[in-house]
Amino acid sequence: MIISKKRRVTFKRVLWVFFPAVLVLGVGVLGLNFYLIHRMAHPPRNPLYGSPRDFQVIMQKPMWSDEKWNNSDATQSVGWFLKQGRPAPAIILSHAYGSNRSDFLTLSFELWKAGYNVLVYDLRGHGESPVNWSGLGTYEKDDLLSAIKFLKGQKTESGQDIVDGRVGLYGVDMGGYISLVASSQDPMVKAVAVDSVYPDVTHFINHRIRNFMGSNQLADTLVNLPYRSDLTELTMQLYLLRRDDFAPAVEAVTAGSSRRFLFITGKNTGLYEEMTRDLYNQAKDQKALVQVEQSRLDRLYTRASADYDAQVVSFFREAIPAVPVKNVSMSR
Repeated sequence: MIISKKRRVTFKRVLWVFFPAVLVLGVGVLGLNFYLIHRMAHPPRNPLYGSPRDFQVIMQKPMWSDEKWNNSDATQSVGWFLKQGRPAPAIILSHAYGSNRSDFLTLSFELWKAGYNVLVYDLRGHGESPVNWSGLGTYEKDDLLSAIKFLKGQKTESGQDIVDGRVGLYGVDMGGYISLVASSQDPMVKAVAVDSVYPDVTHFINHRIRNFMGSNQLADTLVNLPYRSDLTELTMQLYLLRRDDFAPAVEAVTAGSSRRFLFITGKNTGLYEEMTRDLYNQAKDQKALVQVEQSRLDRLYTRASADYDAQVVSFFREAIPAVPVKNVSMSR
């Protein structure tokens, strides 16, 4: 009986010594997590560095327009719509985290010349989006589905649906992740091309933490904490007031459907190349993998941009053929 009391006293003393330390550590880690996610949810806004009006197109009628449409959470998205004026497939372009729609100016025109309706827009928290924060891939998936819904409602001058029932998605980084996830939620999506993509939001956040904090022991400790994925999901749910938004992209590529996939990796992109190749290996539908000298994680210029754009256009031409625009000259 005396031994039992001694043990209880010892246990209480140990508990009083270590419990406050564990509590402070837990609160500190959660607070740091909140701070980092807050920083990531408010990326620096890079101004647009061009628009379709920079291109001189010899046509009788304008072929593009500024557009706004509503998202499912009552916010708005903004973008450029390059239209054919007749029923044709549509391609939606989603840029990378920290970028904006200007990165896709040349690609959008190449796709338009190839016969596609093209919608290129700013993700929330980027470019000219009226939303002041990023959902880090959670709300953005729903925004992309809203963009598809917007296209479904567009008509030609004769009253026909401007989208002929086929939609293609292209995205880089966060834009690639949401393109994969959204593709499994709308049967009109027939082809998806992604560049430097990751499998889920947790991988993206861990990668951004390493970029933000640098390669040091604190960053390694935070990323490799036990139950790190659960902690990230909890923090995201509390910060963004959403639940069940961590849909892994691997579910979309392994579901099995009639969609076609193009996975693009760039040299020397480190973990992005590894994650993109892993998703390619797990994809069940018809797929292709292309390695380029430079991915669109960086801005591309002149020849590199032309070579890159040609591969993306070639993929969509084969996956969802369109009728090219004829007798159009264009300069910038």
